[in-house]
Amino acid sequence: MTVVTEAQVREQFGEPGGSVSQYELPSGTLVTPSARAWLIDHRIDLVIGGPAPVSALPAFTPPKQFDVIDGSKVDTKPEHLTALRGNLLVPKNHPQIKFRGLLDALEADLVAAQFVFARLGLATGIDDLRDVLRYVKQILRCEVLDVPFEDVSLIGLDDAALRERSHHPQQYFGMPHFAASLDDGEAVILLNQLRTKARQVELAAYDAFAVDGGAPSRVDIIKALNRLSSGLYIMMYKAKLKEYR
Repeated sequence: MTVVTEAQVREQFGEPGGSVSQYELPSGTLVTPSARAWLIDHRIDLVIGGPAPVSALPAFTPPKQFDVIDGSKVDTKPEHLTALRGNLLVPKNHPQIKFRGLLDALEADLVAAQFVFARLGLATGIDDLRDVLRYVKQILRCEVLDVPFEDVSLIGLDDAALRERSHHPQQYFGMPHFAASLDDGEAVILLNQLRTKARQVELAAYDAFAVDGGAPSRVDIIKALNRLSSGLYIMMYKAKLKEYR
């Protein structure tokens, strides 16, 4: 299954000046939420293929005015601003936009990791990576749509099991906590990179959702990201113990 990210559409279209109005993709293609948002922002209609293509984007009616986060209004969107939600514009370095970008980058890294696992012949590991990608997409969806993240399983484990296994690996894997090293092999090293990137996204979430230095407004998303890194840590043990072969 092909996945199209924001980075890919940016590279393909650059900064279109109105000459591109439609982007056609084969049936079954997955387009990340941030890539869809970029296409909407540039008035490019996304069409997923088939005998009778139907736009995969919601109907968009340009507002008469955009609301800017500083309280002002503008008739046209300046290049240095982007849509946070609806017609609300924020600077492109807004913490929530940065957070979305990091999630998009993590999605791309997960797809790249699947490619490496395929080369290594780790079929069950590819399945786990697909599940992690699904989980990350759900986090991004809940943030963009401003809806709660419901606790869902990750690599076959619920919230409590993810925390328990990542905290007590000796009990579940017969091994103590470990730091990845050269001797662990490519799969473990790659999973460790993904784990640290998930931690970076979690820290970005605190910047995006902190309220005057107090408790963050999206505790559900921060908790989900914490469990994400736990899941990737568990996958490191599975790869180290050759469970993916």
